[in-house]
Amino acid sequence: MATIIPIESGDGSKKWRATVRKKRNGKLILNRSKTFSSKKLAEQWATKLEAQLQDDEGISAVLAQASLSGQTLADVIHKHVAYFHQLKPFGETKRYTYKVLAEADFAQKPLHQLTSADILAWFTDRRVRLKSTPATLLQYFGNLRQVLQLAKPTFGVSLSVALIDDIRPTLKAGNMIGQGVERDRRLKPGEYRTLLAWFRKYDATRAKHLKMADLFRFLVRMPLRLGEACRISWSELDTKKRTAMIRDRKDPKNKLGNDQLVPILGRAWRIIQDLPRSSDEDRIFPYREESVSILFAKACEACGIENLHLHDLRHEATSRLFERGYAVQEVALVTGHKSWDMLRRYTQIRPESLHR
Repeated sequence: MATIIPIESGDGSKKWRATVRKKRNGKLILNRSKTFSSKKLAEQWATKLEAQLQDDEGISAVLAQASLSGQTLADVIHKHVAYFHQLKPFGETKRYTYKVLAEADFAQKPLHQLTSADILAWFTDRRVRLKSTPATLLQYFGNLRQVLQLAKPTFGVSLSVALIDDIRPTLKAGNMIGQGVERDRRLKPGEYRTLLAWFRKYDATRAKHLKMADLFRFLVRMPLRLGEACRISWSELDTKKRTAMIRDRKDPKNKLGNDQLVPILGRAWRIIQDLPRSSDEDRIFPYREESVSILFAKACEACGIENLHLHDLRHEATSRLFERGYAVQEVALVTGHKSWDMLRRYTQIRPESLHR
């Protein structure tokens, strides 16, 4: 039975507190109270809640909602990462994906207030404002869905997968999620100089911790993924052999522990050697991937360069190695590809480069 009592608020006005208690097998399983401005509203709330508690299904639904109170999706994401990472360690990209999801606006809302519209707004912003690719957003979609799907069996937190499944048609119709497509974009004449000039001006006038010009020059000459370049350390640089250890290179089966010794070729080596060293930072390019990606997109927009992605620089560098006469197996040693079929999509050799 519900109890409704009058109470005096801090400003002296009269309010009404409704309390609903539910026992099962003599044990109190629910004790919920709420305060209202009128007795009628208190009675309506109590009547509605008591109606929900008439059968086991209703009781379970109310208890599930109560378990969400005070928790946010960010809390669940952190639990998910902590639990599953200890069973099968995540690679850096996956950890970063979960980090971005946990920092999203929708992840800060109480779970019982979270809606599909909140999640859709976040995906839309990533696609429109940050220019995230459909393939990247598909990774966020898949990881978020897994968090929702495993929350109840793993942590006893009832979350509906419908929160993400309901927006899938909209995401697909708006080309916000999808498989990656093969690209053949390389730097066009003049684009390298234009971007380099923009980055040098940025570095000289605005950058404090992110020096983009040297990283840009390096990525055009070394076909590494951005995350790989940002993990190279001074302590694992062999100055005699001109090699660097690349930790946790991407691999279809398991990237964790897939460490490879890679030669730093040509001018890329000189770029590294000219960089200043920091006593409190071992990484050669100690930058956040997201910060670099955002700045690169900003530079392209400012310079009027269209349809150029940061990852296209890996294509550019790979093609340059082939144009310089390196064999397939030699290029694969640098890029980390296991077969020619995998390497082929990153290769766009210009016809004029075949003239010797």
